[in-house]
Amino acid sequence: MICIKLFITFLKIGLFTIGSGYSMLVLAQRYVVESYHWLTVQEFTDLVAISEITPGPIMINLATFVGTKIAGLKGAIFATMGLVVIPFITLYVIALNYTQFKNYPVIQNLLRVIRPMAIGFITVAILKLFKTSITDLQTALVAIIVILVTVVFKVNPIFTVIGGIILGLFVRF
Repeated sequence: MICIKLFITFLKIGLFTIGSGYSMLVLAQRYVVESYHWLTVQEFTDLVAISEITPGPIMINLATFVGTKIAGLKGAIFATMGLVVIPFITLYVIALNYTQFKNYPVIQNLLRVIRPMAIGFITVAILKLFKTSITDLQTALVAIIVILVTVVFKVNPIFTVIGGIILGLFVRF
């Protein structure tokens, strides 16, 4: 029964969010933390951070982690499949027809609306994560340094992640 609940929960997350995996975090937190209490806010924030530095899309990683915590391997499979089934089918249909319809005014208008919506959802996710991730001056400095290194100095994010892992292993915060 819990596997079906995981599947349906992540199916809804995959169905009702627009944009990247980051925009999905808002709805994921609502279900996983607030509605079902499968994770605490701190656990959710930790899993988002772990999902960010492990290979693969953040939401697939998060679904896999949550599913594993709640119901082991079966839970991981059900949560991950629930998350990806609707986007997979949708993108498959769009890919088959995109070149035929991409220049239609209604499609262009739809994209003009969806892009800023995605940015809005991503911003909400960032603000929610900010509350539990930036807890003092040290963590604020880490965030600022990452922004500067990535944006200003254009360091490849892979090297930033590796640096963060090394920092986290050897420096106590």
